[in-house]
Amino acid sequence: MTSSKYKLDNLCLIVDNNNLQIDGSVEEVKNSVYPIKDKFEAFGFEVFEINGHNIEEIISTLKKARLTKGKPSVIIAKTTKGKGISYMENNVGWHGKAPSEEEFKVAINELKEMRD
Repeated sequence: MTSSKYKLDNLCLIVDNNNLQIDGSVEEVKNSVYPIKDKFEAFGFEVFEINGHNIEEIISTLKKARLTKGKPSVIIAKTTKGKGISYMENNVGWHGKAPSEEEFKVAINELKEMRD
């Protein structure tokens, strides 16, 4: 609320919204975070919602946020936790856990395949 009161238009937040928390899905653990967009709007933010895996969209939205005047901005980036890695994708068990050497190799290969 303070950032809106003081019209901090040089402030831009990015919320990584992957719908998971350390112990499970947002709905299971603390569903009260939704609707995120409405809450930030209520606090006086300019809100942008994007695909957090699309780098072009991230860059263009950051540019739009920079042009916002008189209020702070927030970018809500919808993402998939562990995207592109078969054994990690949408798996809450990987929150804060490092892969083994073998798992790391599999992950790197899968990410390379996505890039190609």
